[in-house]
Amino acid sequence: MSAVAPQTTQSQGQASDQQGLARGAIGLPGVLMQSITTVAPAIGMLFTIQFIASFAGVAAPLGYLLSFVLVLAIAACVSQLARQLPNSGGFFTYISRTVHPRVGWLTGHLMVLYMPAATFTSPIFLCVLLQQELDGSKLGWNIPWWVIFLAITGVVLTLMYRGVTISAKAMLILGLAEIAVVFLLSAWGVVDPGPGGLNLEGFNPSNTSTHGLWFAVVFSVFALSGWESAAPLAEETAEPRRNIPRALMGAVLLMGLLFTFCAWGLTLGWGTDRIDTLVSSEELPAFTLAKQYWGALWWAVPLALLNSCIAVSIACMNASTRMWFSMARAGSMPSWLTGLHPKYRTPVNALKLQAAITLVVGIGLGAWWGGSDLFFVSGLLFTLCASWFYIWANIGVIRFFTGEKRAQFNFVAHILLPVLTSVALLYVCWQTFTNPAPTGRGAWALPIFLVWAGIGIAALLILRARGREQWLLKAGEEVYEG
Repeated sequence: MSAVAPQTTQSQGQASDQQGLARGAIGLPGVLMQSITTVAPAIGMLFTIQFIASFAGVAAPLGYLLSFVLVLAIAACVSQLARQLPNSGGFFTYISRTVHPRVGWLTGHLMVLYMPAATFTSPIFLCVLLQQELDGSKLGWNIPWWVIFLAITGVVLTLMYRGVTISAKAMLILGLAEIAVVFLLSAWGVVDPGPGGLNLEGFNPSNTSTHGLWFAVVFSVFALSGWESAAPLAEETAEPRRNIPRALMGAVLLMGLLFTFCAWGLTLGWGTDRIDTLVSSEELPAFTLAKQYWGALWWAVPLALLNSCIAVSIACMNASTRMWFSMARAGSMPSWLTGLHPKYRTPVNALKLQAAITLVVGIGLGAWWGGSDLFFVSGLLFTLCASWFYIWANIGVIRFFTGEKRAQFNFVAHILLPVLTSVALLYVCWQTFTNPAPTGRGAWALPIFLVWAGIGIAALLILRARGREQWLLKAGEEVYEG
């Protein structure tokens, strides 16, 4: 299958809307890989397994499994809105239309801590690791991490500038390559396990504490986050009412199963009898296992991570720039952000904003906090932001299908599932941030979230007091009828 829609579809879409995004430019494979590469299989698995094992120990695979079930239920709810309200605004449009435009705008405001930030958090962590590996290897190359980061960002921006079709092809190739490497390394651990042998101890809840398991679920939700990034590509997707929901559910199913299996395989390969040494390892455990199993070919793992960084940056930039374009088109952000490239139909001004955030904020925080702390704080922040989006989307599902779409109402899909997943998300967040609260740099996550949310609420109050929110009240009205 091609990652892009047939040429006739693309041509017809562009002919019908020369002023908008490239209509129908990508098909189901392309938009599915948008979600999968935002999850970033290599990064999401190989970077988080050590964090999650530090909380859940041998039961790390259980953390991934529980988060998979939770996220799958959330995706089933969000898919309902994606089918009904296809739009490049994603959660901004869904929540504006089904709850209230003010909540939708605040969602877009909080998104700055999520998708735009994801373009530099994981890549910087990898670049720091690569610097250490290159300097410590026989090569003895001491290349500063920020040089590697600039090179990755340059590749990503070039692909983004050339349009969604070429970026979709790049994501397809890079995504499949990283999945293959991660799966092969994990399967090797099942076939050739370390001390402890082949067992199912990873799924036994008695092997961890309750709080450790909740923390594991939080970081597993973070590992799976990004599956919803297909939604902002609705206006550039062929048959979006059909393909966007399929991409959302398909990404969660594929990545949830992959992560659960890989967490099991990697912990087996390391050895369940010595899981404490996995947690304390100064080298990324995936590097150690690859050297043990593959010898000189171990470089396939850092190359897979490099692939993953490029792919996740493309996917996150796709999502954030389309959301900003949609918000600007609705009047809730400066109209300058609606600027499109005359040939490639990419939101070039939104891309410039994203590039500035990636380079200035990314390099600044990377130099200040370092790769590990930046990754840890971002994991907590992403989970808080994602919980906000998912819970309000759940509320939107309930309101939408008990009101405007009452004829399609289903108790399980539109009441039970949204309520249960919202309660689960609230409970997981509460347990993580109160029992006990994160320490060190991790303690910054909740204040950053609350301060940024407070700034957004203050802005809304000022606009309302000045009677300058007419543009806001129209948010969510536009739906792409593709």
